[in-house]
Amino acid sequence: MSNPASPSNAAIERGRETTIRLLRLLAVAALVIPLLIFSFASFVAYRQTQALAQERIDRTLDVMQEQALKVFQSMTLALDTIDRLLGARTTAQVQADEPALHAELRAIQKNLPDVQSIWIFGTDGRPLVITRESPPPKLSYADNDYFTVPRDHPDAIYIGDIHQSVSGNPPYFSFNRARRDAAGRFAGVIEMSLQPNRFATFYSHLVSSPGLGFALVRDDGTVLARYPAPRNTDADERESFSRAIAAVRLRNQRGQGTQGAPVDPPGERIGLRRLGGSPVYVAAFLQNSEVRSEWMTAMAMHLIFGIPATLFLFVLLLTVLRRTQRLYAEIDQRLAVEESLRQAQRLDAIGHLTGGVAHDFNNLLTIILGNLDAAKRQMERWADSAHYQLGRRIENAMHGAARAATLTKRLLAFARQTPLKPEIIDINRLLRGMSEFLERTLGEDIALEIVGAAGLWPIETDAAELEAAILNLAVNARDAMPRGGKLTIETSNSYLDEAYCRDQLDVQPGQYVMIAVSDTGVGMRKEVLDHAFEPFFTTKPSGQGTGLGLSQVYGFVRQSGGHAKIYSEANEGTTVKMYLRRFPGIAAAAAAEAKAEPQGGRAGERVLVVEDDLDVRNYVVEALRELGYDVLQAADAAHALRLIDQHRNINLLLTDVVMPEMNGRKLADEARARNAAIKVLFMTGYSRNAIVHQGRLDPGVELIQKPLTSGDLAAAVRRVLDA
Repeated sequence: MSNPASPSNAAIERGRETTIRLLRLLAVAALVIPLLIFSFASFVAYRQTQALAQERIDRTLDVMQEQALKVFQSMTLALDTIDRLLGARTTAQVQADEPALHAELRAIQKNLPDVQSIWIFGTDGRPLVITRESPPPKLSYADNDYFTVPRDHPDAIYIGDIHQSVSGNPPYFSFNRARRDAAGRFAGVIEMSLQPNRFATFYSHLVSSPGLGFALVRDDGTVLARYPAPRNTDADERESFSRAIAAVRLRNQRGQGTQGAPVDPPGERIGLRRLGGSPVYVAAFLQNSEVRSEWMTAMAMHLIFGIPATLFLFVLLLTVLRRTQRLYAEIDQRLAVEESLRQAQRLDAIGHLTGGVAHDFNNLLTIILGNLDAAKRQMERWADSAHYQLGRRIENAMHGAARAATLTKRLLAFARQTPLKPEIIDINRLLRGMSEFLERTLGEDIALEIVGAAGLWPIETDAAELEAAILNLAVNARDAMPRGGKLTIETSNSYLDEAYCRDQLDVQPGQYVMIAVSDTGVGMRKEVLDHAFEPFFTTKPSGQGTGLGLSQVYGFVRQSGGHAKIYSEANEGTTVKMYLRRFPGIAAAAAAEAKAEPQGGRAGERVLVVEDDLDVRNYVVEALRELGYDVLQAADAAHALRLIDQHRNINLLLTDVVMPEMNGRKLADEARARNAAIKVLFMTGYSRNAIVHQGRLDPGVELIQKPLTSGDLAAAVRRVLDA
């Protein structure tokens, strides 16, 4: 009979206790470890959410700063223009020329959509000329800040307080500067009334998440424009902004931060960005409650999967623990009964019992280890899913902005669903009105040429958005020509047929007015060109662009039912073409002429097509073959020359202008040297005037512009062959 106090029994008892302790420890760990992991993940997620909120604010500030700087630069240029217009006129001379000056100022105001009115004050504070009415009222404004401050500080631009319009218009704030006479004495004030609601409308398109707000603020805390409207009093908000701006200044003086750094009042995150050297800041702020709500929503996805998994594992371990305890109790009971049997029977029973225990214990270990392993794999999958959910939420939040803006305007940009105010527009007249402003924007190093087609069709779209699109393209072109160059803007009537529209997205065949903006700048590589219209995509250095310019152009054109296309190659300049639908109601004769069936090829006529872009080449070859021509094709000049040597009966060489190794002009010269009878037709994505005047093609050459429609192609080929 074995001794219950023997070392063997003591080891078994210790093993049991160890097993029970291990199972209890695992049960506790099943609760504690997920809780620790969740706490750590919550901490990391909170830091990431805070960083994302700050990144959202910084991106929004980039967009707001660019928009406000453009507006203020336009206002400064307008002040300079008005100052030059007034010249050294005295008060009496200005009063005598009031009708003419009134008309000139109204013409300037038409190009400034953010300006409500323009005022010229005399030295006594009485208006001499205003755009609102003619003649001006005989009232004195000498006590208003927009007169007294420029009078006392004549060398600085003053951005004034918010004022209520006496004529029933929306509130405004002033942008003004003192005039000086020929002797340098104070001669009055030039004042422009800016509309805060224009800024608020722009800011409304930058909203990418709840709780996000925007403001245009003076350095004394005065709010010039805000979206959304404030909930607290103006005095409270002014004090809040004033403290934040003072804190930013102190950080900058100590070298501890930047002007875009957050200076957070209670309850919100705020970012400030100064507009150049002006006393004005753009502010973007986000409620902390919204940040916490976003963080808690993200962490809820962890809990949705984590709590059931943790409870399942905990219940499973408790079940194993209780079963093990019952098993040990059964073993003890069985051992007690067998102790009364003969030693042989006891040994035999113990042998069977040992085998049974080993078998059952292995089963239990299989259950424990198998379920732990399965739970581990499930937790890994759940972690991946949670990270995926978190990653997806982060990715969705980052789209708005930027949507900009994204933002804000993204964002911002396609949210950017800017409400359009369509009107019938003569584009040639609009471009003539913008020419002086564009010349000032481009600077002296860039020549501007505007080529308006005769008989241009009218269009119906938003004039302000169209001007903004043209201005964006002009600014992009200017940045692409740091050493100067030439910008060409031309217009023409165009017909996009079904063959061309099949290869484009959401383009309907019909009559369009084409506006082409071409520069002689650095151009774009294909990998850049493929992303050019994407919001917040930019190749400019940090702080010099938000990537919203071309996305605004694209969004406006698409929203107007039009089509946009970019043609560019590295070091060859860029042409951006906007196609806007012709306004209906005009005589249908032009449409009938545009849709006339083109004349096809004749028997024996052979055309050699040379184009390095496979898709373009396939389209041209297919179109010519449908027209009845015998077509040969080549991807480069070397292949084309071999075909010319092999086929002496080629009637026409249709070649791209810009190609690697040998361009189209050199290929044409070499082809004529080998076959003097061959005729040449060039094709290019650059606008005609830009190409001709940049020296890529000599005057008098035959040229067809991309995008090529079958009708244009048929007419051009037929014209050259019949010449």
